[in-house]
Amino acid sequence: MEIDFLHRNIFSIDWATVLFVLTFAAIVITRVTFPNRFDDFLRLAVSNKYLSTYRDSNNMKSGFTISMFFVQMISLSLFIHYIVSLTGYSQVSNFAAYLRILSILVFFVLVKYFLEKIIAVCFNMEDFAEQYNLVKVSYRSYVGLLFFPVIAIMFYNRFSFHHILWIVVGLFLLFNIILFGLLLKNHQKTFNQFLFYFILYLCTFEIAPYIILYRWFVVSKT
Repeated sequence: MEIDFLHRNIFSIDWATVLFVLTFAAIVITRVTFPNRFDDFLRLAVSNKYLSTYRDSNNMKSGFTISMFFVQMISLSLFIHYIVSLTGYSQVSNFAAYLRILSILVFFVLVKYFLEKIIAVCFNMEDFAEQYNLVKVSYRSYVGLLFFPVIAIMFYNRFSFHHILWIVVGLFLLFNIILFGLLLKNHQKTFNQFLFYFILYLCTFEIAPYIILYRWFVVSKT
């Protein structure tokens, strides 16, 4: 009697499928609940209507902003997890590794946000900080929404590291640079009023944290 042993495939990303479904459901619910706002949000790259309409600081705590922030966090954490898996430090099917990335990302964003508020109070620039954070969250949530289907395709199609890594990272950085340029252009008068504080704010909270994270990641892996 001859017995053939078949290798069992233990590669599974069922947890990612659940996350994609939940995130898609959040997008659909947000679209149904806030139809006009969602339509304005989709035109954020070509129109300033969304930011001029929903510029009140209370919108930072609205259900729409929270829902889009959820989409942003899931998209970005899945993107980072996928890139880390391509470098060989983890497996794309490793749910525990993904949870660590998601936890660090959410912790980093929240701590950064509260530190920004403290600095804003110290320099008596709360209104500027609220407006800037609202605009920043809107643009980054927009990038997260746009990249959501791209990340889904990446997860279910294993691409070569050299091809997909630099293309997707390059597109991600390009989108962020373009949207940040639009932010500066559309709110130039506001930034001119707080030019010194804005430069300090930019260097302290938009450049230094990512340099520190990069250095920490490189040193911890060497």
